[in-house]
Amino acid sequence: MKTLPGLVDTKMFGAQGVNTDIVIQVCCPNCGSCAERYYLELEHLIRTQCPTCDYLMITCSQTGKVIEAYAPGIFAH
Repeated sequence: MKTLPGLVDTKMFGAQGVNTDIVIQVCCPNCGSCAERYYLELEHLIRTQCPTCDYLMITCSQTGKVIEAYAPGIFAH
């Protein structure tokens, strides 16, 4: 995994010996707390998760389509 300097400590691994996944800290779009965003290159996914409010959003990095989402406190219309 690659990370932006000083944000998250990770290990390098993967099918080819090196995976280019990126993990960054972002503000949670649901509650504003510190959350993590994972850019999973091999799976073509972007996963944003917040341990404070239990927010989860997984999208396809190629199409932008939502794969899975859970956001307590946000009601669907």
